[in-house]
Amino acid sequence: AFKAPLPQLNIMPTGGVSLENMAEWFAAGVTAVGVGGNLLAPAATGDFEKVREVAQAYMEKFQAIKGV
Repeated sequence: AFKAPLPQLNIMPTGGVSLENMAEWFAAGVTAVGVGGNLLAPAATGDFEKVREVAQAYMEKFQAIKGV
């Protein structure tokens, strides 16, 4: 609905995107999403394995949403 005034725009939200709401963003018509804080938070404590796990979860969620 937020693309109604300018449907030709490609929109990529970069704040507040989570595993829980990523499907809603794509359902609303975004082209892509950016994740930062939710993805990299474990790096602050040196837990890079957790960063990898979270990245994998985002990839799996994206693939499920897009059917790839």
